[in-house]
Amino acid sequence: MPMLLGLLLGLLLGTSCSLSPTGGSSAPALFSECRDEQGSVSWLEAQALLSEGDDEAALGSLLATLSRCPDLVPAHIAYQDAARRLGGKQAQTMVDFYADLPSSRSADQRSPVPAYMRARLTETAYAQSNALDQILGEFESFGWGFLSRGRINRGQGRLSEALKNLDAAIVNDSSLIEARLERAQVLVELGRDEEAAVEFGFYLQERPGDLAAVREYITLLLYRLPRVDEALKYLDWLEQQGEKSPSLRMDRAAALWRAKRPQAAVEVYLEILVGEPTMVRAALNIGLLYYEILPEDDADRRRYWPKARAAFELFLQGSEPKDGYEQFERTWAVPYRLRRIGELLGESNRAATLDDLRWPSS
Repeated sequence: MPMLLGLLLGLLLGTSCSLSPTGGSSAPALFSECRDEQGSVSWLEAQALLSEGDDEAALGSLLATLSRCPDLVPAHIAYQDAARRLGGKQAQTMVDFYADLPSSRSADQRSPVPAYMRARLTETAYAQSNALDQILGEFESFGWGFLSRGRINRGQGRLSEALKNLDAAIVNDSSLIEARLERAQVLVELGRDEEAAVEFGFYLQERPGDLAAVREYITLLLYRLPRVDEALKYLDWLEQQGEKSPSLRMDRAAALWRAKRPQAAVEVYLEILVGEPTMVRAALNIGLLYYEILPEDDADRRRYWPKARAAFELFLQGSEPKDGYEQFERTWAVPYRLRRIGELLGESNRAATLDDLRWPSS
């Protein structure tokens, strides 16, 4: 590894790249694209190995990438992250590499990348923020610097400042798709949901395979806007990609509920409970449908409330509450509803089963 790092340093110093002079700005693509043929091949290899979870094998390909494209920030980030995950010698070798990496390749060619990557290794947000201020003072259109400063602002709860820096990142480097996602998330935190939806749309056009971002977008569409039809389309797509998690199924049931398809929602909730009996929030939601949403008069209550009672009882039999909402339901709301059901129907004399929750026959 030391020999490889020595070779890499030599290549980095000798690589011919068109960088701006001090105080200037480089073409944004320089930091996000590898236009060297051999470097591009190595970068693809590295990404494939990382996707397979083989950090150790990826290190060689990452270093080969950086030897050909020394300002490719995503490759630097991938190298730092992989080395940190591995820890030990690999992590120390990586730290030493960035400590020795020069910012100048000649008297009039400087790059913000070495200082930026060293800033990323600092231990505190305060130190990183100071380093970013220095970098942006010299390279005033370095989009990655604005992106990182926006992330720090967000972590400190300074959302308006975060938004300004993320805007600057996008203005100075339109290829920084990461800033679009971060901006969408900040807008959600600010309660600017329609604007956030636009940003998610921009981001997912470029990164349609980002399943985590798709899940975030579904949450926004389903629970905050709501745009149920669009949420259902994304849920369909996620399931086509093989996503079958109980939480995703809960979102589908919620979407069907909001789409005024209660029977379909109950069926999905039941499927969840069959596969994951500990997901008692599904039983609670079935109970709420039968108790609050479906009945319109006493005749309806006599039809649906026995099923609501069974659902609420199964909910109470479940594990400890997972959040404040479940705690409230367990200690006050569900017992209150059960008392009301008992007043109308009398007391139940048998244990509830999942079959009791099924949609009533006509």
